[in-house]
Amino acid sequence: MTLLRRYIGAAAAREFAVARRADVDVVPMTDANGYYDCKMAPSEFASRVLRDVSEHGDRASRELTAALDHVELDKIEVAVTDIEAALTQVSSAELEAMRQAAGRVDAFQRRNLPTQWFDADMGYGELVRPIGSVGCYVPGGTAPLASTVIMTAVPALAAGVPNVYVATPAGQNGLPDPAVLAACHVAGVHRVFAVGGVPAIAALAVGTESVPRVDLICGPGNVWVTAAKKAVYGIVGIEGIYGPTETMVVIDDASSAELAAADLIAQAEHDVMALPILVATSEASVQRVESCLETQLAELPRSAIARVAVERNGAAFIVDDLSEALEVANAIAPEHLCLAVADGHGLEDRVMSAGGVFLGEWSAEVMGDYVGGPSHVMPTGGSSKWSSALSARDFVRVMPVLNLTEGQFVELSANASALARLETLDGHAAASDIRRRRSLGE
Repeated sequence: MTLLRRYIGAAAAREFAVARRADVDVVPMTDANGYYDCKMAPSEFASRVLRDVSEHGDRASRELTAALDHVELDKIEVAVTDIEAALTQVSSAELEAMRQAAGRVDAFQRRNLPTQWFDADMGYGELVRPIGSVGCYVPGGTAPLASTVIMTAVPALAAGVPNVYVATPAGQNGLPDPAVLAACHVAGVHRVFAVGGVPAIAALAVGTESVPRVDLICGPGNVWVTAAKKAVYGIVGIEGIYGPTETMVVIDDASSAELAAADLIAQAEHDVMALPILVATSEASVQRVESCLETQLAELPRSAIARVAVERNGAAFIVDDLSEALEVANAIAPEHLCLAVADGHGLEDRVMSAGGVFLGEWSAEVMGDYVGGPSHVMPTGGSSKWSSALSARDFVRVMPVLNLTEGQFVELSANASALARLETLDGHAAASDIRRRRSLGE
């Protein structure tokens, strides 16, 4: 049985990329289980929820949570004692794993922060300041994504953000999953709110009695969360728009088919809409990977999800060599690019567009998901052509500053005036001329 749809060469990849951007699935609709009087698409639903939360605050958040998640919230903010109690509900090994992940992410993120500078000879420089407050959204769904707490909150904390909050759905007991709460404690999150989905994004954007308004919202989510982030952009900042996860695994004939299949399944099990892509230098290699996929899917607890993703969305590109494989990768610009070849050194120099690059068979993408160091929140849907993985840089603002001496001003002012008059902005020119004449005693 053929699991992966076949494509031949880089030209097919360019067509694939264009068709993928133009492909629009059936738009889901909801009335929030009867909370609203009609069904709405994600964008309209997000606007409606944003208006209701803005007008009615916590009451709207509680009512929407009851309608959407069938959870009655006594309180929206999670108490510190409940967060601390969650530490006893995960194993010591799990806590140690969280601590190691948080430590590596923190070390990685601190290294990529921009630095403040000033050049006195030129009279200019830049100030670097952290954002005042950040809301990290951590999805609930089918798995407790404790790692997403670390991958969003730790970069913000590394950047020096003084107020880092997490919003995440509550379970039937009114509290988020203990693993997520434990991760919040390990990461050093300042406050946690038990609200999820569109109501969470709305609450963080406009503020309620319980949830403070933030300056920036970050984190992944489903199509509804994505629509909500689009709706609140401009009210607050957002770090990006994310779609279903995607992984491209590049192999040659010497690569391990078993490892390639495992890497494809690791992302396919997230979501039936996940996109697993194999790029191979021969049809025989593709067939070996497909055989391993069948074996591993048969043993996978989440095989129902992963198999749908593989069979519905999976693709295999057959190329002449690794050079053409990189052409395929650059055309599609995948979220995760796994160069799973024995000798991958130097291939990274030819990568132009990818959310993250995993070089060699030992740099498995699963390491990036959990303990590698970079954030696992990465651009999807080809957006790595213009955007980057979430990092501490997203949580600082860089402000240019001029501090000219009188002499530097006089040296530059004639040209400033000339450009202002070129644009017929005489008031601008006058602001330059007046200072120059004063300095020269004219």
